Amino acid sequence: MSSTITLAIDIGHNAPYDIGAMGIESEDKLNLEVGSRLIRKCIIAGIRVVDCMAKGVTSHGESLRKRVLAANSEDADYFISIHHNACPGGYGTEVLCYPEERAENFAKAILPEIVELGFRNRGVKHRPDLYVLKKTKMPAILVECAFCDSEIDMKNYNTEAMAEAIFRGICKFFNISMEYKEENPKQQVIDNSIYHTVVSGDTLWALTRKYGVTLCSIIELNNIKNVDLIYPGQKLRIK
Repeated sequence: MSSTITLAIDIGHNAPYDIGAMGIESEDKLNLEVGSRLIRKCIIAGIRVVDCMAKGVTSHGESLRKRVLAANSEDADYFISIHHNACPGGYGTEVLCYPEERAENFAKAILPEIVELGFRNRGVKHRPDLYVLKKTKMPAILVECAFCDSEIDMKNYNTEAMAEAIFRGICKFFNISMEYKEENPKQQVIDNSIYHTVVSGDTLWALTRKYGVTLCSIIELNNIKNVDLIYPGQKLRIK
């Protein structure tokens, strides 16, 4: 397949009223780290990316609807949602998909790449009951990268390696060269990122409450070294 593909990438949870699981690591943090890296890799490889992460939502239902709307409104060819599991005693990786045939083939291209990192293979599973898989118009998969509450998985976990494994699977499925190209300014991610310009009296802690995000996500998005040092006029990416 040609690299002129539109891929809808959903960074799971990371939204007000829609937060991920908490374990040894925060699912929100892992989703954001892996998803952000994956989006960048795909853009550099020449894939048109739709960022489906929900922003400024007022309910869990709205969070799900906005993710689906973003993918459907841009006529994406495939949809992939990045998540991390949590369940006492659970460990390993799995990919959920719908509808069966085309989505299953996409899932089967990605799962072995993650398993190669040393994670237990929990298989590809059909999940027509999941909103973001059922309501998207294109073949859709949800990658449960690992269990964020599993010592087995978290000891073996590296966000860059995980993003690269998913990217390898995507490239194999679409027959795209893994050789990185210089970024093409015409190939940019389609997103609705939210930014905040710091005013006197702002703190990162206050911004987490205002926008319903985690402190870790603001630090990660802006490469902040000192959480106590922000200044008026500074532009921060919030989501």
